[in-house]
Amino acid sequence: MNTENAKRIKDVLIAILIIVGVLAILPAISIAIITILSFLITGFSFANIALVEMMGYWSSNIWTSFFYFGLLVIELGLLIIIIPILVWVIKWLIKAIKWVISAIKKRLGGSNKQ
Repeated sequence: MNTENAKRIKDVLIAILIIVGVLAILPAISIAIITILSFLITGFSFANIALVEMMGYWSSNIWTSFFYFGLLVIELGLLIIIIPILVWVIKWLIKAIKWVISAIKKRLGGSNKQ
């Protein structure tokens, strides 16, 4: 076996390891994204409940109503912060996977056209 074939086999093995690594990480990332989305849905439900409870206590106990209003504001604020971060993370992951695939193609001698 000459050195060029050995280098080619080494490159292919490295590419396979990188692909296996990416494929092993993707389920964990997708589960994390699904978990965050379920927390957001729960947060919307909690905000709705807080709004209904706030209106229910408005006439009988004003301080309890203010407490629920504060919970509603906090929940909506967290949602406004979390949703753009989640979108940014998803876009970054897509770019990272594209970069890994293009690096593997470049290393194995494939075309670099996109």
